[in-house]
Amino acid sequence: MKKIIIALATLLMLTSNVFAEKDVKVRFGLEGGFNMTKWNGDLMPSYGVSPEMIAATANIEDASIRPGFHAGALMDIIIEKHWSIQPEVLFQLEGSTVKAPLIVDAYDEEGNVIGEAVGDTIEEKYTAGYIRVPVVLYYNIMNVGPGQLSPGLGLFFAGGVCGKSDKTERNTFGVGGILDEFDWGPTVKVGYEFQEVANGLYLNLGFSQGLTTSKTTGLNLSVGYKFQYWKGIKRAYNTGILEYNP
Repeated sequence: MKKIIIALATLLMLTSNVFAEKDVKVRFGLEGGFNMTKWNGDLMPSYGVSPEMIAATANIEDASIRPGFHAGALMDIIIEKHWSIQPEVLFQLEGSTVKAPLIVDAYDEEGNVIGEAVGDTIEEKYTAGYIRVPVVLYYNIMNVGPGQLSPGLGLFFAGGVCGKSDKTERNTFGVGGILDEFDWGPTVKVGYEFQEVANGLYLNLGFSQGLTTSKTTGLNLSVGYKFQYWKGIKRAYNTGILEYNP
């Protein structure tokens, strides 16, 4: 969680520098939607399985795709006619079904314990709740049908806040957890904002790839609404900020 706070502080600093530019416009919005995630990392060391024993176990490759949801707020910062930066703060619920091995004592022919062995496997369904902060740079293509098409590329930062197994008391994060509390990675998004039909309504399709323990692959479909540019806050040296000027 400390890492995600640092990421937010850095984002605020960068945003303040953007606001100093002339003709920058900002609006806020809300969004929510559906996500599908799959954990692709090797989590067996989290279960106490040594590297020598991992080859004999079921591993995270057996994890299944799990549905979830996300919801939160966004800030749309238009820095030039065709370019905008969009940071978001979302709560995202995801998870996976993991086939985890049971580690049992290994005995010799005389019944003496000589080490550990891999026993049966059990399926555990884990949930994972994240505070997720994607920051995406969009290129806005005007007049595509009744609206604007915006492909974008960026990074996401996420901090795990809740989650556990359905069969044991094992937590997803924290002491004894199977995932890192902090996750981050690249994200690609394509947005479409309806301007002529329903000004401010938009759809967004996103793909992301985590780079920490879980190596989470995620596909998000969002629907949201961006409010009109707020004219209530201006700076004396920047008459363009927060002012609607298509």
